[in-house]
Amino acid sequence: MSIYDAIIIGTGPAGATVARHVAAAGLNTLLLEKDTLPRVKTCGGAVSKYALSNLDIEIPDSIIERECFGARIRYGSCSLESETCERLSVMVSRDRFDHHLTKIAVDAGAELMEDVRVISVQTDNDCAIVETTVGTFRSKVVIGADGVNSVCAKNVRGSFTQQETSFALEAEIPASNEQIDNYIFNKGEFYFGIIPNGYGWVFPKDEHFSVGIAGRGQGFSRPMDAYRDFIKMLGFDYVKPRGHFVPIGGLDRKTYSNRILLVGDAAGYVDAFLGEGIAYAIASGNFAAETVINAHQKDDFSETSLASYHKRCMDSFLPNLKYSYIFSKWFYRFPNLSSRILVNNEPLLNKFIHLATGRWGYLFFMKWIALRLPYYVIKDVIGRR
Repeated sequence: MSIYDAIIIGTGPAGATVARHVAAAGLNTLLLEKDTLPRVKTCGGAVSKYALSNLDIEIPDSIIERECFGARIRYGSCSLESETCERLSVMVSRDRFDHHLTKIAVDAGAELMEDVRVISVQTDNDCAIVETTVGTFRSKVVIGADGVNSVCAKNVRGSFTQQETSFALEAEIPASNEQIDNYIFNKGEFYFGIIPNGYGWVFPKDEHFSVGIAGRGQGFSRPMDAYRDFIKMLGFDYVKPRGHFVPIGGLDRKTYSNRILLVGDAAGYVDAFLGEGIAYAIASGNFAAETVINAHQKDDFSETSLASYHKRCMDSFLPNLKYSYIFSKWFYRFPNLSSRILVNNEPLLNKFIHLATGRWGYLFFMKWIALRLPYYVIKDVIGRR
């Protein structure tokens, strides 16, 4: 049986990015997907400017449904908007977005197999062995881009615990573009104070809204009830949502072992506060591809050789994920105060929305807040008298 140079499990932004790069480098690449593309993917579909900068290819206008230049924050009866002339994100539907990235990987030379579910991944001295529902494949290295419930990750670390994940529900609510323009037009809308350790969102798309909630902890034990209440509050028609777990980023996790790398959600690379993972999926896919190409040049797929992948991620974005976790812990330790401060101070909100650009990260943002926090707290106390 022939041995592939690389097998990538999963066709999300992380997997498709790895496959595109390693196939373009001339490696014999197999890309496995458990569903038929294009497949439904539960996600708000906001692709930040930072994510687009990591992608290094243009997204066609046919994939972009909206461009966003700001945000609207709501807490209780209070609302605040911030807008900039800089495009902060684009709105996409993940079925079309992921399919587009996968087609580019196939055009680069990757072999795609759909409707193939991975049962197990094992390694020995000579190769990695991937057992699937259609047979067994061998490869010099395997990249696990198979999400929060990664089969591949079992060879690297333990499964995510309940405390290491959030749960999200999302649905696409039909609406005319005129209705969407009148409601929000070119901003993302975020609701705080309605979900324990989380938030609700309304994102404008083409002929529909993406409406969802995400939260974690014991107070979020009845997410379907919370979602129905959210839809009722918005006055939208109810559409049954899809649910999925999201890893909480910023925790110390191992993402590599002999002949195996983990990328994207499988690696836990997600913003702990906003739950945004596309940017880090693409970035980790880039670094995984570089690591695999270098490993082939050295013919060394050992854990020691693949450790350079972690260093690349650490140098690029892992500190920011750590600080996103710290910020999340701080914000939700005092959720009411934090939400009031955010919704009542436009300079703060304006600083916050620019996290999407990648121009600065959570550490800079928290230092900026720390200098002004006494003023914001005093202002809140006076305002509530």
